[in-house]
Amino acid sequence: MTATSIAIGCRALAANPLRTVLSTLGVIMGTGALVAVLSVGDGVEAFARQQIAGTTDLQYLAVVPRTSRNVDGVQFPRPDTLSFVQADADALASTLGPGAATALRWSGAAMVTGLPHDSIRATEVTAEGAGAPRVETAELAAGRWFTEQEVARGDSVVIVSPSLAGRLTGSTDYSRALGLSVTLQGTPLRVVGVTTTPATPAMVSRVPIATFSHTVLPIAAARPPSLVVRASRIEDMPDLIARTEAWVASRWPSSGERVDIQSRTERINQARQSMLIFKLLMGSITGISLLVGGIGIMNVMLASVLERTREIGIRRATGARRHDILTQFLAESVAVTGAGSALGVVLGAGAAMATTAVMRAKTQAPVHAALTPTTLVIAALSAVIIGVTFGLYPARRAAQLSPIDAIRTE
Repeated sequence: MTATSIAIGCRALAANPLRTVLSTLGVIMGTGALVAVLSVGDGVEAFARQQIAGTTDLQYLAVVPRTSRNVDGVQFPRPDTLSFVQADADALASTLGPGAATALRWSGAAMVTGLPHDSIRATEVTAEGAGAPRVETAELAAGRWFTEQEVARGDSVVIVSPSLAGRLTGSTDYSRALGLSVTLQGTPLRVVGVTTTPATPAMVSRVPIATFSHTVLPIAAARPPSLVVRASRIEDMPDLIARTEAWVASRWPSSGERVDIQSRTERINQARQSMLIFKLLMGSITGISLLVGGIGIMNVMLASVLERTREIGIRRATGARRHDILTQFLAESVAVTGAGSALGVVLGAGAAMATTAVMRAKTQAPVHAALTPTTLVIAALSAVIIGVTFGLYPARRAAQLSPIDAIRTE
């Protein structure tokens, strides 16, 4: 009887197309608003993540050797200061897996730029390993990345940041820096590329790992290099920090006195919390539209029950149970909300694309709508929940009608 009740409900909807369309309008608008807001929100979040990865250090942590210890408030040099080498970076990378990039980094190398008025600069040097993912997610403003052969051989090549390229050329035309010669800790290097980030006054250089080993490590006794790790997503940072701490503790006993693990934990939590609050706020606002649509469906279903009271009485008199009547009207409610939800998804996706197109035109920011599987699942579940919730009262009212009283109704 359940299948028969559902079929009867669907025929009733088809027999009153105008009423069916009008009852779905609220759900169409509510679902469309929900899908549009979630899609735009996901697109804005993806853009924000890209900005965070490219312009902040929230997805980075550093394993820094301590060079001193505190004794009664006085700092003394440590006799057992750790000095990381590429083998340590490789071991950490294998422990963390493919979701993280690891590299050696050293701050304070002296680079001679060759300009008489500004000849020596302090630069932060990052080692570029063979086959490993890059710690920085920068793109190139000019030139090229290192080839595998250059990394393997340790060729005398360097990639510099925009600020360092500007110091080299005195110009914002970074392509003019390509091919220029600089000297890093006494070793001549040739500039083969300029990155787009970091766009800060910091002087940043990248060199092959072998070049790093014979230019930086020999003079790094007083201030040894650090291990730098980048997570692929900001959500991965807590787990990445925990696994890095476990790796350090297993590799160097009493590492708490010899190593600092530095990260932006508070700012990471703030960023994650802000993203979640934004999505919950937008979702709750559009959820009100769905509630309005659900109320409209309930009103239409109550009117349908009133008009079809005699039909309900005849069905009850011919053997239909209260459960069958309940199923019939619930099926109608869910069918209406399901159809409205499907149309709302299409409308919302179109609205999201149009909205992000306006945002790109007005702000020049590469924001695109993102219709994710999660959004589709939320839309589908919302249709079922609204249909059952707001269709339950009319369905129960129909099921509780007395067969004799219902048949006598004109």
